Amino acid sequence: MIPARCLTTCEDDEEDNTRVALILGEKPVCGIKNLLMAPKIKLSSGYEMPVLGLGTANMRGYQCLTAIHCAVETGFRHFDTAYVYENEREVGEALRTQIQMGNVSRENIFLTTKLWNIHHDPREVRRICEKQLEALGFDYIDLYLMHFPVGFTHLCDEILYPKQDDKVQLSDVDYIDTWRAMEELVKLGMVRSIGVSNFNMEQVQRIIQCSSSKPVVNQVEVWPGFMQKDLVDYCRYNGIVVTAYAPIGQPDRETHTPIYFFSEGMRRLVKKYKRTPAQIVLRYLIDYGVVPIPKAANPLHIKENLNIFDFQLTEEDRRLLKGIKPKDRLIKFEEAAEHPFYPFEREDERDRRTEEFEKEDGTPKRASAAAPADGPAEGEEGGE
Repeated sequence: MIPARCLTTCEDDEEDNTRVALILGEKPVCGIKNLLMAPKIKLSSGYEMPVLGLGTANMRGYQCLTAIHCAVETGFRHFDTAYVYENEREVGEALRTQIQMGNVSRENIFLTTKLWNIHHDPREVRRICEKQLEALGFDYIDLYLMHFPVGFTHLCDEILYPKQDDKVQLSDVDYIDTWRAMEELVKLGMVRSIGVSNFNMEQVQRIIQCSSSKPVVNQVEVWPGFMQKDLVDYCRYNGIVVTAYAPIGQPDRETHTPIYFFSEGMRRLVKKYKRTPAQIVLRYLIDYGVVPIPKAANPLHIKENLNIFDFQLTEEDRRLLKGIKPKDRLIKFEEAAEHPFYPFEREDERDRRTEEFEKEDGTPKRASAAAPADGPAEGEEGGE
């Protein structure tokens, strides 16, 4: 759970309680004078970050613009984008429009973007960050993350996955050298805080040991079937906030996956709390101590995702969610699996671990629970 001493409210943000301009032809969810906003957690850099954000992976063009506009008018202040998402320009345009309309100030926006794998060469870091600032239209970035510990060969800025013979071309740049170049961005005032994404425990530890500053954030996949407890605990011990992407597990109504999302147990929680499955999961993850960034483009889902701070799960219900059987990660970046810095378990290692577990547990390898044929699905939060 995020300690109460680390959380602040948004009640003193005067500009956030003024009249909200309506560009989508509908009233704000909480009325003119009472926008609901997420509490904030203090990062080790001294800056504050809202404990809930809006993810924008796979959102482009008009869909991205309208999602950002709706999110700001609903009360979101934390936005997550990346160079590889190819939507920084739309994210920046929508946020700047909201600032110009007087709905929010730049100081009350927390904007995260990421350094992509083709730009790991330390000589590239400042140049590409300047390009990202230009696309966003801002003077600084609140949080700049190294998207992945593995670098790709740089051919040009537009080729995000350089390939030869259908294989991504990997580079041998050490992420420690990339990190040191990112530290210079803080000194230059281009970014306020720096962190990492998709780093495992050993890689985070190596940065702490080999650098003058530690990451303020590690953004990784966390959802009820993939909680990464050891990594989360390690980061928490070292004062590193964990941001959770794909926090709901990418629910799919057609395949009824993940199973927990469509289960009878989840339906009981929905009935008990009168909340959607997504709201229950987001509330659970915040209580667990991570910062979820669900992706949503539908205005209803955007509003629902933020409307989670007026209820709490009982300890018994948190234990129920904690007891969900662990699953494999959703986002595997398998194109980089041959690199020595690949941060995840490789497929052969997963298979070996699964076989050992099943031998001890006595569970048939292909056994799985049947999912009910009905049940709500948000179906809107994606991964990296």
